Amino acid sequence: NDATTTMTEDKEDHQSEGKRLKSISVVISCLNESENISKCMHSTLAQKGRKNWGNQHHADGVREKERVRTKVVVVDGGSTDDTVLRAKKVLSDMKTKSDGKDEEEVIIVECAERGRAKQFNRGGRVVLRGSLEETKEENILVFLHADTTMPETYREDIYDALRRERERRERERRFPSAWGVIKNGCAKFARLGRSGGKAESTNENNRADAPCWGAFPIKLSGERSKWKKCVVASFANFRTRRTSIPYGDQAIFVTASAFAEHKFDESKMFMEDYEYSSRMKKCFGKPAICKSPVVTDSRRFESVGFMNTTMINILCVVGFHLKVDVGVLANFYRNANKRREVDTN
Repeated sequence: NDATTTMTEDKEDHQSEGKRLKSISVVISCLNESENISKCMHSTLAQKGRKNWGNQHHADGVREKERVRTKVVVVDGGSTDDTVLRAKKVLSDMKTKSDGKDEEEVIIVECAERGRAKQFNRGGRVVLRGSLEETKEENILVFLHADTTMPETYREDIYDALRRERERRERERRFPSAWGVIKNGCAKFARLGRSGGKAESTNENNRADAPCWGAFPIKLSGERSKWKKCVVASFANFRTRRTSIPYGDQAIFVTASAFAEHKFDESKMFMEDYEYSSRMKKCFGKPAICKSPVVTDSRRFESVGFMNTTMINILCVVGFHLKVDVGVLANFYRNANKRREVDTN
């Protein structure tokens, strides 16, 4: 009877998890990305994967016939090229080919203010505005750069990654290692110190068992210097798994309830994605890492140089952790890239 009760509880947990996650909203930030915006939008609207993948994690094998709804919010930061026109062209083509099922929705927001943090927050508020308070847990927000394309099965990958991370945390909770006990004990004392010795609420205790954010591994586009791109991408993915702090071009995703509590810092005009990942790690633990990679444009690596670009990125991260002013880091990043680009040419 005890075993039956445990199996029933596990089944209910999996069923509730499948019911909570029903829709995905992709927020795309763009600025003068006319060459990439159409490809980026088409990748987010593709619906491929296993049949009825949206409910595949139900433990009793029940499958519903409805597919997960997708909303794409394109937030332009004042492009001077035809980025917005091409985005509207994709929207009009989608409406023409629509079969009336209304499973996909595209919203284009023209924002005069530049800054990726402002654009992501603007798009996120559009998504939250269209969601009822009680259904926020059912939505996932993906924050995507316009020069990055998603894998065809990205929806399925996100659900799989969240499920695996949830299972990993559950195993770690039931069978903790010696290092895990020490680390969790230190974290608990730190939280008690911040709260003035007050006991943690149930919601705070449950956070560690409920992953609510994650990212994708990365792959560089193009066939030119393919082995160099593989090395750079492998290094970036290794760094992400070791530090649990993904970069912004890795398509960071969060639940709508987590985003409502933690938004991007609009005061930062550089490394805002990295700061957001660092904050999410402190608040919610390690990210759920998907298996399929996103493909990001490799033009900067090719123009500046693979080793040069990697070293510039590393120096910016080191400066960030040393609390160097973000404005100073932004100037260093721009000047270093320009100098290296001139030297390469």
